[in-house]
Amino acid sequence: MKDFRLDLSDELSALTPPPMGDIVAEATRKGRRARRARTIGQVGGSALALAAAVVLAAGHLPGTAGGTTAVGPAAGGTPALAAPAGPTPSPTASGALVRVSGAAVLATVLDALPAGLQTSGYAANGATDAHGKYAADVPVAQVNVQTPQGLGMMRVFVGTASPDAKCSTDDGCHRDKYGQQVRTTHVNDNCIQNTVITVRHADSTAVTVQMATCLAWNGTANLPGVLPLTEEAAAELAANPAFHTMMTPAQGAAAAARFPALPPID
Repeated sequence: MKDFRLDLSDELSALTPPPMGDIVAEATRKGRRARRARTIGQVGGSALALAAAVVLAAGHLPGTAGGTTAVGPAAGGTPALAAPAGPTPSPTASGALVRVSGAAVLATVLDALPAGLQTSGYAANGATDAHGKYAADVPVAQVNVQTPQGLGMMRVFVGTASPDAKCSTDDGCHRDKYGQQVRTTHVNDNCIQNTVITVRHADSTAVTVQMATCLAWNGTANLPGVLPLTEEAAAELAANPAFHTMMTPAQGAAAAARFPALPPID
């Protein structure tokens, strides 16, 4: 039987780091070491937008920030993703671009989610954070989504993909209506990484939506959960052009003010 995790691990090795250092390569090395050491019931993900193949100890949340929030106005019919938040960031008088923060990733996720969704359980790690067993060398945001079937958790990673990354139907990859690579992987024996969707943008930004069928580690167990989004909605979220690997200092300050006390993903 084909081992998708090995395929994804191979793909990670082709990733190129963003402009601010050897982020992806180091994350990949840490992920491979952690995967060899994982135990059943304590699984998590990290590494590029590309968390899919890196199995780590599941995240323990010391708390949540912001309580429960309705994303966008209540809307009937099929939920639609919000319009892009703005153009690609560029250097301004306020300073040069910096690596996007976990809080900024979270802000983009919440702004892009379908209108009317109830969200909670916010947490995030930045590219330079290191919390416990969770190797957060790529910015990642965590969100719980309330669905009619129950509570679901997802983690969204933003990194840089190699322009040489392969894309074929043989490895779960196709192209969306914009010509972007969309890769879908299912890992049935990993509740944290049950369904993983990565979209490679035209500018080589890679966004991974990692959807779980359990909730974050609470110190005792990963409680049961449900998929927070459909695969189609997750792919649409990951394809949102508002995601970038870099941001202006002003964007970082705005995200930090919006989420002043985000717990880390351990």
